Amino acid sequence: MDTTAQLAQILPGLALALYETAPHGISAAHSEEAQLTPTQRRAVIHLAHNGPLTMSELATGLGIGRAAASELVARLVAQGVAKRDADAVDRRIVLVSLAGPAATYVEEVLTYWGELLTDAFAHHPTIDPDDLVAFLQTLTAKLKEAPGKP
Repeated sequence: MDTTAQLAQILPGLALALYETAPHGISAAHSEEAQLTPTQRRAVIHLAHNGPLTMSELATGLGIGRAAASELVARLVAQGVAKRDADAVDRRIVLVSLAGPAATYVEEVLTYWGELLTDAFAHHPTIDPDDLVAFLQTLTAKLKEAPGKP
């Protein structure tokens, strides 16, 4: 079996393992408390990957208008999931970031996954981490371009 076919077979297991290794107890308890809509969950994920962001950056990243982003952020702030802070350089700019349990959750997951990656790289010292990161970034972009396609 060629490498591409092997990787294609590994991807579903990798996706499941990533999901299962996240501490869902924290996430589930907070999600029930916050009652996040699908759009709010997308915003939380986008902020986790890219934040802190200006309102315009968040709107662009989610593919929504600035007014919709402003309303979305207001609801996330009211639920304690996000916060607004003035930019340190230009106080007129407002930055949106995760707050409270959502911020803690993301930090814990990324720390845990970092530990697992360090261990995995120790078992495969010949793999160039920079090449692997570039490959995974390209793969992620390709997967996002064609969501739901067989």
